[in-house]
Amino acid sequence: MASITFKNGEEYALKLSRLAGDELTKVCGHAIYDAAELVADAIRQELENVPTDEGWGTQSTPTIGPKKAQKEALMQVLGITSMSTDEKGFINVKIGFDGYNDIQSKRWPNGQPNQMVARAIESGTTWMKKNRFVARAVAKTQKRAVEAMRKRAETEIKNIMK
Repeated sequence: MASITFKNGEEYALKLSRLAGDELTKVCGHAIYDAAELVADAIRQELENVPTDEGWGTQSTPTIGPKKAQKEALMQVLGITSMSTDEKGFINVKIGFDGYNDIQSKRWPNGQPNQMVARAIESGTTWMKKNRFVARAVAKTQKRAVEAMRKRAETEIKNIMK
C-alpha cells in the first residue's frame, strides 16, 4: 500500500490557508485583468482595421463599415468593467463599449448608443456588411490570454506561498 509523508505539514497547511478568501480573489482578479487587457488591445487593433463608409446603405447596396465618427467614438470608449463575482462564485470582467456617440437624430437625440453601433458592425445589418472584429480579436488572443492568466496566477501564488 502507498503512503505519503509530509515534512513540515503544518507550515504547508498554513501557506495553503493564505490562498483562501480575499487572497484567492486577488490572485484570480490580477490574472483575469491581465487576460482582459490582452483581449481589449486586440479588439482595439481589429477595430482600427474596420473600413469606414460615409454613404448611406440600403439592402441592395450596404455600406462596407460604419461612419468615421462612429468608429472614432468606439475607439474612445472601449473599456474593461470592474471585477464582479456572480452567484456561482465565478469572477468576471466584461470588455465592451459604453455611452453614446455624437451622431444625433430624431430617434437618438442624445447620440447613438455605442453598444448598438458595435453590434451592428460585428453582426451586420440590412444596410451594413458585417465585420466580425470582436470575434477575430477573441480568436487571435484566446491562447495568449489563457497563458497570461496562468503565468500571473502562478507568480501570485508563489509570492503568497513563500
